[in-house]
Amino acid sequence: MFFLATQAFIFASIPRSFENEKINVVIKSGVGLKDISHLLKNQGLIESKYLFLFISLLYGGKLIAGEYELNKNMSTIEIVKKLVNGERKIYIIKIIEGYNIYNVADMFDRAGLIKANEFIEMARSEILLKRLGISGDSLEGYLYPDTYFYSKEIEIDKFIELIVRKTLNNFEKEDIKKRMAELNLDIHMVLTLASMIEKEAKIKEEKPLISAVFHNRLKNGMPLDCDPTVIYGSGRFNLPITKKDLMEYTPYNTYRFKGLPKGPICNPDVTSIKAVLYPAQVNYLYFVSKNDGTHVFSEDMRTHNNYVLMYQRAKNKKNHL
Repeated sequence: MFFLATQAFIFASIPRSFENEKINVVIKSGVGLKDISHLLKNQGLIESKYLFLFISLLYGGKLIAGEYELNKNMSTIEIVKKLVNGERKIYIIKIIEGYNIYNVADMFDRAGLIKANEFIEMARSEILLKRLGISGDSLEGYLYPDTYFYSKEIEIDKFIELIVRKTLNNFEKEDIKKRMAELNLDIHMVLTLASMIEKEAKIKEEKPLISAVFHNRLKNGMPLDCDPTVIYGSGRFNLPITKKDLMEYTPYNTYRFKGLPKGPICNPDVTSIKAVLYPAQVNYLYFVSKNDGTHVFSEDMRTHNNYVLMYQRAKNKKNHL
């Protein structure tokens, strides 16, 4: 037996090939040793399935699922060690606050996780939305901004579900539920308002003020007049807003109707969500950009128009310098 074990180790230490060819192998969760040996054999990475099984059992038989970059010039022992130690490929995915589903789709595509069009299709899947309890027609607003680590043994839809669950967990606390009831808001409405605040506010200190403007306008039966919702509805994200855009009806053009748009326009962070639930106690109804990332707020149209004229002139003067 000692002789046979020694011979096995000798053969397992010899590479099947001396070709320097890298092969990516994905081992899904729950796959057994026998199936893994078939996979590696079919990829031309090992000479003997039985030798692989024997060496794997000697190393404890616990191989970690994941995506591995293996080489044809690796020995069976080297392959087993890599699988036992879990030396897999890990993708770092960072969803930035203010990203919409199209930005996330492009990011996932560049990382090689899923094609952009396939992600958009998945984000609009009625089956997935129903499973997650989302009342909207897409995952827009529900993709929690954070840094994530992804390995391909996890199905992409399960990974996306984990991201969405992180957003939904924000609304599980009793104080949050109570506050939403006081404001007569549900999760979808909160995320919709939070996404608008996210796109309008350049600094987090202004988020409660911008939230107050939107709350006050809703109470007064005024249109929200939010430019980012118009841009989202037009789908022309990298172009300046036009008068035609403001006149065109879409379910997101908050210049054309009163109340909230159809749904979120981006994925907001927790500070924007909190701003929705706890707006500043002010009577502001208007705000205009000061062209430096901050805004000036007003309670009446006359004051607002004066500020608009002032900062438009300053902007035009700067552009002509």
